[in-house]
Amino acid sequence: MSYMVCKRCSKMFQRNGRLYCDDCFEIIEKEHDLVIEYVRKYPDATILDIIAATGVTLKSIDCLVEEGFVSYVDNKIQEIDEERLAEVMDKILSKRSRFHLQNKK
Repeated sequence: MSYMVCKRCSKMFQRNGRLYCDDCFEIIEKEHDLVIEYVRKYPDATILDIIAATGVTLKSIDCLVEEGFVSYVDNKIQEIDEERLAEVMDKILSKRSRFHLQNKK
């Protein structure tokens, strides 16, 4: 019997042929569906747009990229609309209850 560490939550689990424990795999499947649905609806969406609209974390999106489900595409350099950026950041930060800080002692 062999074990490995989940790439998403760092929990040790019995090897199941995937890089994630069963709990994280279910979450990643749901987040995958949310991201794909959003990107199909808004193909020019930025990563900030996706995070703000779906609530999927950057870490989860990175996991989806590593698995090959989605990929990053370089956009043309655009002038940053500070008002739009502030709006998106406020939306992301308003969901901060979904995030937590770990106490490192």
